[in-house]
Amino acid sequence: MSVHVGGCAHPVVVAPLTSRFFSLPAGVRLVEPEGGSPGATHPAGFLAAGVVAGLKESGRPDMGVLAVAPQSREQSASAAVFTTNAFAAAPIVLDRAVCDLGGLVAVVMNSGNANACTGSSGLAAAAAMQSACAQALGIGSDKVAVGSTGVIGRQADAPVMAAGAGKAAEAVRSDGGPDFNQAIMTTDRFPKICAVDVDIPGGTVRLGVCGKGAGMIAPAMATMLCVVTTDAVLTATEMGPMLDAAVGGSLNRVTVDGEMSTNDAVVFLASGASGVRPDETGLARISEALEAMLLRVALMMVADGEGATKVMRLKVQGADTEKTADAVARAIGDSPLVKTAMNGADANWGRIMSAAGAALAGRSVPETALWLCGVKVVEKATACALRPADVGRLAAGMKGPEIDILLDLGSGDCSTEIYFADLGHEYITVNAEYHT
Repeated sequence: MSVHVGGCAHPVVVAPLTSRFFSLPAGVRLVEPEGGSPGATHPAGFLAAGVVAGLKESGRPDMGVLAVAPQSREQSASAAVFTTNAFAAAPIVLDRAVCDLGGLVAVVMNSGNANACTGSSGLAAAAAMQSACAQALGIGSDKVAVGSTGVIGRQADAPVMAAGAGKAAEAVRSDGGPDFNQAIMTTDRFPKICAVDVDIPGGTVRLGVCGKGAGMIAPAMATMLCVVTTDAVLTATEMGPMLDAAVGGSLNRVTVDGEMSTNDAVVFLASGASGVRPDETGLARISEALEAMLLRVALMMVADGEGATKVMRLKVQGADTEKTADAVARAIGDSPLVKTAMNGADANWGRIMSAAGAALAGRSVPETALWLCGVKVVEKATACALRPADVGRLAAGMKGPEIDILLDLGSGDCSTEIYFADLGHEYITVNAEYHT
């Protein structure tokens, strides 16, 4: 029987500083008042809104706009990363083709329709969203990134999408970050928002994030819509590498079900409204803060995991190459047998070894060792004889919301680390009924 400690009750969601998997760098403070995180409108110089455009049968908010405030647009800058899926959705195709990705000042995103595999009409609908948002904000269309999430293959109604985008753009306000987040949620059980203050030489700057994601999550960009903001004075040249590194250490290190989406997008906007221009030390601290903040959002996505009850941190070390380490980690993190064992608090470590061995087929790794919940269960590829105290420690650890797994292949110096969700009955229920 699984122990239901995931979702909105997981430590990384309700008390992140108590999580073993999350910490803040020096000089970085979490901003989380009792009323909830302000998310992406925590930094100065941003406006956001979430409205009902009529895309969801439920009548819940389904269209959001987040924009740099007019007075900050001249000094703003941006960066973005997108899915690597060969069948990228229409908004992604449009963003890559026409957007000034270093000079974005707004994003418009919808839920309820992925607008993927929709051909030329899908591109027209995405362009209609972009144009309507740009017109309402008084900016060029190339300054607006578009994102969508929902069911793949469903044609989008361009006039409805455009009307919703315009409505959302006209409703933006300085505290609208949480509303924007609500508008981009699909199967999410709770919002993925976070805000921090960062002390750097010259002053304090703010960062915020609004994201969504619970299923179709896998390493290689993961599956989400995510908008990150800061009021630091930054350039696009600085922001691009900063975002790539932060995504690589966070959103690209999680898996819920091994499925890559067609719609992944992360947009990073800087308003410059703080007036604080970071020096080299400041840039490094902002980078650290960005990665920590995105890691929390990534862990929240795993904790949500469409029925997930736990988050596993898996480290694979002692590999001969990084490619080997990544392949082994993914095989374990995406294994239904491993994930269901975690869900049932079953210390069946043989499933971990089997999944790793499949990724290493045809090779010899006789020095392999495995630790589960801090208990060494395998040494030199052979089961360890456990003392009663170890058995008790293992049983107790398996019932917790955060489980550590360390696999040492003993054949090199390369390593990797990922986070993955367990797999329970609710995942099947959610995905069997999602289309309807």
